[in-house]
Amino acid sequence: MTLEFWSTFASVATFLVIAVTAIAALVQLRHIRRANQLAGLQSIFVMLQDPGVRELVNYVRHDLAERMTDPSFREGLRAIPVDRRRHPEYFLCDIYNHIGSFVRSGLIDESVYLQTDWYNVSLYWELLRDAIEEGRHTRPFTFENFEWLAARAQRWIEEHPRGDYPAGEARMMGAAASD
Repeated sequence: MTLEFWSTFASVATFLVIAVTAIAALVQLRHIRRANQLAGLQSIFVMLQDPGVRELVNYVRHDLAERMTDPSFREGLRAIPVDRRRHPEYFLCDIYNHIGSFVRSGLIDESVYLQTDWYNVSLYWELLRDAIEEGRHTRPFTFENFEWLAARAQRWIEEHPRGDYPAGEARMMGAAASD
């Protein structure tokens, strides 16, 4: 065998080693990205279960609508800055605005997040919409990432009108009421 053959063989072998190494690196990067997304998703769900956040959620669910009937309360939402002691609902807006930013930038996978939390995003957007709209009189771009996330949740709902239960899998509770 000639020196030219061995030189060609070495070049091809080097190329194959580099190609296999590159493929392995891409696979590893994909796993690292998924692990990072999982960690981000877990931290969001831990935060949403925090007792302080749960108390805030209960305030938004049970007290905010009545408070929004008070003109002075609504006017306080237009203040710059908003008094968060009087308007704690904006803390929940902040949380979902941050989540929306993480999802929008790809730090958290949209389909995985919405598969789990579409209902809450949609619910809290509806409960907080008037408060956000009031604040946008003086700060027009407030909570845009929350709005974007709510729009994506609405789209998820429209794309899954019968839920997201895997087709062909047996149900534990029988068919859904709308079946």
